[in-house]
Amino acid sequence: MRIFRRRRSRRKFRLTREGRAFLFITLGVGLAAVNTANNLLYLVLGLLLSLLLVSGVLSDLALWKLHIKREPPTRLFAGRRSLMDVALFNDKRWLSSVSVEIIDEIDGVETEPARFVRVEAGKTEVASYRFETLRRGIVELGTVRVLTRYPFGLIEKGYTTFLPDEVIVYPQLLEHVATPATRPMQGDAAPIHQTGRGSEFAGSVRFYREGDEARDIHWKRTASRGELVVREHEQDSNALVTLTVNNLLATAPDDEAGWREQFEISISEVATAAAAYLTRGVSVQVQTNDSVSPLVAGGTPPDPIWRFLALLQPCRAQAPGHDRKRSRRAA
Repeated sequence: MRIFRRRRSRRKFRLTREGRAFLFITLGVGLAAVNTANNLLYLVLGLLLSLLLVSGVLSDLALWKLHIKREPPTRLFAGRRSLMDVALFNDKRWLSSVSVEIIDEIDGVETEPARFVRVEAGKTEVASYRFETLRRGIVELGTVRVLTRYPFGLIEKGYTTFLPDEVIVYPQLLEHVATPATRPMQGDAAPIHQTGRGSEFAGSVRFYREGDEARDIHWKRTASRGELVVREHEQDSNALVTLTVNNLLATAPDDEAGWREQFEISISEVATAAAAYLTRGVSVQVQTNDSVSPLVAGGTPPDPIWRFLALLQPCRAQAPGHDRKRSRRAA
């Protein structure tokens, strides 16, 4: 998240469709006034020209002393529409900025505008725009266009400012994915048992709370105590799942495009399975041909796994003769 105040281009303007029609009418009135020497037509011509002048001045004031700051969402997923917040600060002392649009650029493609109806002097307003990225990994944010058609919609005036930034887009999550079997964790890495929504009875009970399921009621102890008590379950936090991703690309694959497509599908499957296991309290680690992800304990957010998968790239297998040349040089 960065704030840039200056590095901007000169203001540019163009006539809108209504502005071109207005200019055509103005030229017609001007020609009629010159040909007929009618003072009333001259008066109308002056009024029309003054509207163009006022429109240009007020639009300049609306764009003056504006500072922009992006506020990316915490999580971005490929193939899912997200909201990007844009904060607009009006640094003017007295004048408000009215009808301002901000068009961002993501991976070289312009997004839909974030619209600000009115930003008071010395105040900050936040607007959002929707966008969708089709690929995972690092996505670059580039230039931002600031536009306004205030006050009459005759002239669209704006400038471009350079706001470089980067965001990490997590892999696309699937609706259903197969989950492999788990195995117990050994040694110091084994997490502590904790109560929660699991499959094993922890051997203890507690008083019934609103929202508990009726199947969890311990009827024998309820009868002895005279109050509703429910069984406490134990999370499956003593299990570890190691998910593997094959990121080894052959030296000369027959169908590299098909391999990369299957590679992206496998990353999405692993990301979905990791989130499902962590929700159930199972610890997860991802292993590839050349790297290993951090070990994420069950019951914690899967962001380290998603970040690792978002930045994962294929690695190429070395040619058979490459190692021989290297060994000869070493000899």
